[in-house]
Amino acid sequence: MTVSTASLGIPQGIVNLIQDRTLERVFNDALFPKLLYRAEAMPELWLANLGERMTFTRAGLIDVDTTPLTPGTDPGNAEYPFEQWEAEAAQYGKSLDTHMPTSNVSLAPTFLRNIVQLGLNAGQTMNRLTRNPLFRAYSGGNSVALAAAAATTVRVANLNGFTEQVQDARVSPVSPSNPLAVTFPGTAVLANTVVGFAPDDVNNPFGPGTLTLGATLSAALAPRDAVVARTASEVYRVGGGTTVDGVGGANILTLQDVINVVAQMRTNNVPPTADGYYHVHVSPQGEAQLFADNQFQRLYQSLPDSAAYRDLAIGQLVGCRFYRNTENPNVQNSGALVDTSTDARSAGNIGAEVVNDGGTQIQRTSVLGGGAIYEKYLDESKYITEAGVTGKIGEFSVINNGAAVMTNRIRLILRAPLDKLQQVVSTSWSWSGDFPVPSDGATGSASRYKRATVIEHG
Repeated sequence: MTVSTASLGIPQGIVNLIQDRTLERVFNDALFPKLLYRAEAMPELWLANLGERMTFTRAGLIDVDTTPLTPGTDPGNAEYPFEQWEAEAAQYGKSLDTHMPTSNVSLAPTFLRNIVQLGLNAGQTMNRLTRNPLFRAYSGGNSVALAAAAATTVRVANLNGFTEQVQDARVSPVSPSNPLAVTFPGTAVLANTVVGFAPDDVNNPFGPGTLTLGATLSAALAPRDAVVARTASEVYRVGGGTTVDGVGGANILTLQDVINVVAQMRTNNVPPTADGYYHVHVSPQGEAQLFADNQFQRLYQSLPDSAAYRDLAIGQLVGCRFYRNTENPNVQNSGALVDTSTDARSAGNIGAEVVNDGGTQIQRTSVLGGGAIYEKYLDESKYITEAGVTGKIGEFSVINNGAAVMTNRIRLILRAPLDKLQQVVSTSWSWSGDFPVPSDGATGSASRYKRATVIEHG
C-alpha cells in the first residue's frame, strides 16, 4: 500500500526536498530588497488590546496677535485648535510547518531554512506596513475623474484622501454634515464639496470609486480632469503637472527638485529627523537621474574619486540624507493593480496610480521630516496565558546577503509537535500594533499631512 505524503499534511515544498535526487546541501539566498521604511517609524509601546481603536490628540498653535492692549484692560482669552489621529491594534503573522523526518532525510536543513524564510517575510511585511500608510497619507486628496461628469457624482481613480476629514477635532467620514471642499484645477468647474463616497470594491477602499457631491457641477468634467481635496497633501510633480498625467518620461528627478521640496517643508516648519537631516528615499532609477543632473555634476566636477561617484551613493547633501530604496512604490511591489484607463493603473496599497494615462510608470521619491510616522506596538509577551507555552518563544536574528533584516519586537514562536507521531513542528512570527501617520492640519496650510512630501517623476 502506498501512502501519499500529502495525506500526512507535509507541505509540497518539503516533499520535493526528499532525497530522491542529488540535492544541494545549502540553500542560496534569494534577491531581497533593503528594508528601510520601518526604520523611519518612531517606536512606542502601546498599552492597548487587539481590535482596539485609540485616538491621539494634537494641539495647534494660538493665533499671533500684534495689536497692543488698550491701557487698563486685561488680555483677551486665547484659543487654539485641536485635531486627532487614530491607530487600530491589529495582529500580523505567518506560519510554516516542517515535517521533521522529511527534514532529517533531506540534505538541506529545511527546518532552519523555514525559520530564515519566516524572518525575511516578517521583515518585508513590516516594511510594507510602514510604507503603505506613509504613501497613502502623503499622496491623498489628489485624483482624476475616470469618466465625463456633469451631475452630482464623479467617479475618480482613487478615493484616498476624500473619505474623511477632521470635524470638531475628531476624524469623521465625509457626509452632508461634514462636507469636504474640493476643487478641479485646470478646468472651468467651480469648487464643490464631497458629501459621500462609494468604492468600486469594498476590499480596495483607497482605489477607484464614486464621490457624491454637495451640489451639481457648474460645468462638465472631462475624463482625467483633476479632482483635488482642500486637505490634499502637497505632492511635488517634476514638470509642474496638475495631475499625475503631467509626468512624462522626460520629467526626471533633479537636485533642484529635492531642494524645492525641502524649502517647502521648512516653510511649513517641519523639523528634520533625529539625526538633524531630512531623509530622502530614492529608487535606483531616481538616483541615476540625480547623477545625470548638471547641477549635481557641477558639485563634483574634477572629483572622480569622491565617495558619491566611487560608491554610486549620494550620502549627505543639501541638508538631506539620501537612501537608495528599492521598496519605493512601483508596478511590481504595490499590490494588485486596477485599470483606470487604457494605459493607467491604480495601486490600492498606496492609494495612487503607478502608471498614468500616457503609459508612463511613475517613480516616487519620498522626503521625510521628523515624526512622519509612528510604530505603536503591543507587548506580545502579555498574550501568554496561565496554560503556559507549548514550545519556545523568542526573537528573530536574520542575515540576508550580509545585511541584517530588522525584526525587532517581532515574536518567533516554535510550537512543539502536537500530531500523534510528534513529527510536525510549526514555526510562526507575530507582531501586534499599527503604523499611524499623525496629522498637522491645524497648523500652517490646509494640507492635513505635512511632515513628508512625495515627489512624482518619470
